[in-house]
Amino acid sequence: MPLPRMAGQTTVWSMKRLLLCGFALLFVSGCIRRVEEKTTITWWQFWTDPLARPVIEELVATFEAENPDIAVNLVDLTWAEGHQKIVVAFAAGTTPDVLELGSDWVAEFSHKGLLLDLTAEAERQRDLLLKWEPVTHQGRTYGFPWLLGTRVLFYNKDLLFRAQFDPEKPPENWADWLTEALAVDRLGSDVHGFAANAFEHHRLYKKFLPFFWSNGGRLLSEDGDSCLLASPQGVDALEFYVALCGAGLIETQRELDLAFLRGKVGFTISGDWLLDQLRRDPDSPQFGVALLPRPEGGQSISFAGGEYLVIPKKSAHAQEAQLFINFLLRPENNLKLCRAIGFVPAHKAAAQNPYFLDDPFRAVFYEQLASAQPTPVHPAWVEMEEEVERAVEAAMYGAQRPDSALRRAARAIDEIIGR
Repeated sequence: MPLPRMAGQTTVWSMKRLLLCGFALLFVSGCIRRVEEKTTITWWQFWTDPLARPVIEELVATFEAENPDIAVNLVDLTWAEGHQKIVVAFAAGTTPDVLELGSDWVAEFSHKGLLLDLTAEAERQRDLLLKWEPVTHQGRTYGFPWLLGTRVLFYNKDLLFRAQFDPEKPPENWADWLTEALAVDRLGSDVHGFAANAFEHHRLYKKFLPFFWSNGGRLLSEDGDSCLLASPQGVDALEFYVALCGAGLIETQRELDLAFLRGKVGFTISGDWLLDQLRRDPDSPQFGVALLPRPEGGQSISFAGGEYLVIPKKSAHAQEAQLFINFLLRPENNLKLCRAIGFVPAHKAAAQNPYFLDDPFRAVFYEQLASAQPTPVHPAWVEMEEEVERAVEAAMYGAQRPDSALRRAARAIDEIIGR
């Protein structure tokens, strides 16, 4: 026999159900609010190789753990197509919140007013970081140095010994360098004195301009209104570069690095990525690294490149983007990535780490970086560099004399400046 229902029981249970539903709704509402309050910033970057990518992911995960209200959407770019994708994104208004730009790309966007002015935050970090020039325009700062790189001279000690030179004393001047390269080149048909870059966009100019700068050349006039590439310093530098190429193998950077790894090249100009490859390969030749040789009366000046972090002006999350950049620039984080990829950290404290200073090979890169030069901070530099590379290629292959090739390039660059 069922128990009799007490008066008001239905009402009590109904009220309990309403209260429980209310609490549930409040709980769900709070969760939804917290999810909605989580900000997602998008970061476009280029480090996709197996050594770098895990470190990038680790850094992102650590940042998100420290900042649970911020998520980072990581988007990979490639060097082959990245520049064009960035140009299209700015034109379409679909840029990310944080963007990695090569040092020679920044001016193209900062001069057009497409990057956020970060001068106030930059001033707080001015004395902590190296190489601000590429992100500086008319006294304002539009980004932060992140990863720095330069090129040095790699030499094969075994081949120098076979060519009857002291393998512990690399050449310090152009005359000795050419003499030794030619001697190595005569050792056999499978051996080359010098590794010379074939035409590759964004690469060939980095190999020639150090010769130009070391010889006292200046690419643009003080006012930036004319190109000085065809100066006597430029012609002399290209003539020497062509002579050096005559003792060498002309190939892509990848093939040149492989040839050096196989012990087939006496001298090559390359970056710290080659140092890491040589150290990992048990069959690599006995090698050394040195500052780039200098002309008589000149200096040893290499190319200063690197990666910079900027915030596009249309970012809806500039504050969070700046927080993320500051995280990446912490000395321990800057050092962690550079140890994986071989670059020099932009943060001075990280660059002074014993990992760099106590390593005689890496110390050469750090020393070379001190005198290295970036390309002109000009919005049309990407167009200009192509003209420089065409001139060098024409001279390398004998299509034009160095003076004629440089005069043609200077005229083309003057037209670019005048637009």
